[in-house]
Amino acid sequence: MLLLLPFQAGAQNRKQLEQKRKKVQEEIQYTRNILKKTNEKKTATLHKIGAMNRIITQQGEVIEGLQTEIVRADSEITRHSSTLAELRADYELQKQKLRKTLVHAYKHRKTAGKLAFVFAADNFRQGLRRLQYMQQLSEYRNQRIAVIKDKAGRVKEGMGLLEQMKNEKSGLLNVQMTEKRQLEADREQKTKLVTSLAGQEAELRKKIKQNEKAVAKLNAAISSMIAREIAASRAKARQQQNKGSSAAGNKTANNKTGGTAANLTPEAKALSNSFAGNKGALPWPVERGYISQGFGVHPHPDIAGITLVNNGVDISTGSGSSARVVFKGTVSAILDIPGQEKAVLINHGEYFTVYSRLSQVSVSRGQSVDARQVLGTVWTDDDGKTILQFQVWQGQNKLNPAGWLSAR
Repeated sequence: MLLLLPFQAGAQNRKQLEQKRKKVQEEIQYTRNILKKTNEKKTATLHKIGAMNRIITQQGEVIEGLQTEIVRADSEITRHSSTLAELRADYELQKQKLRKTLVHAYKHRKTAGKLAFVFAADNFRQGLRRLQYMQQLSEYRNQRIAVIKDKAGRVKEGMGLLEQMKNEKSGLLNVQMTEKRQLEADREQKTKLVTSLAGQEAELRKKIKQNEKAVAKLNAAISSMIAREIAASRAKARQQQNKGSSAAGNKTANNKTGGTAANLTPEAKALSNSFAGNKGALPWPVERGYISQGFGVHPHPDIAGITLVNNGVDISTGSGSSARVVFKGTVSAILDIPGQEKAVLINHGEYFTVYSRLSQVSVSRGQSVDARQVLGTVWTDDDGKTILQFQVWQGQNKLNPAGWLSAR
């Protein structure tokens, strides 16, 4: 048991590491597939560099994870070898003890001698005890033989486990070597992409400006629609207060000041609280994908002079993917912005979510929707990129959507 338990515990820990590594490898392959479709357009884009950065980062995680697996495998082999050595030493000791017992039994094997030992007792009780002693001695020898056989089996099993550990470590080293070669190839590919794009700075700036104009139009439209929604919500809340409140209650209500939440109906407040309570646990707006550009203003990590602005997050996904609602609510608006295609605005009380870059929309204005309900199809542009732009607003404040989505 002492031999098997450390191996089983170590194997379980390494199994968890292996599962984590394979999950990252699957994500890398998914990103490669998206990049491959983009590459079919034969156009070097910022999107490709972003995809390569993601691949290189995750490739590093895989190699680091493999190193941890190898270190743990080494530790297990050392520990197992030590335990096996102790077991072998005990096995040899038990064999020596059994050999002495058998030699002694052989020298005194005559039945007459045993009987004489019993009958030489001073009384019946002593004779009975001597007989029991002889029986116990025989049972002891049989037990020692059984123990020796068991330890021999454990030594054999331990040697097999040790060989298995060494083979697994060898396999991990081979995988690590392959991953390192792949990482070097990915870095070379990225360098070529960066070099290619560096000579197209003027064209890149022109495209970025065009995209910024389209995004600005989208954000202005969203802000206007949210302002209308807030105004409508306040009017509805006032109507409910005027109908159901006494004069004193009305006076209290009219003295309230503050944000949007203070002017919501009870139903909208409950929806807002429920939405806020699910921060960090909302389902992703696509079934599968990854954040290819984060929230906020930040310089491009590889090309000097290029600044990226994002009021939400860009989520790269596969061609033909569907956009899904992240939380129950009501469709406030469906917008059509050149350069950003179609966009859907969902009202969640005080909060709003936006889904843009849709080629088709399958919902209508005023429709109630549930979490994970399909809104439409994500647009694939001329460069082969399929990217959903996802935003979260609290009133007129833009929030970082990454902090609202569940971990994958």
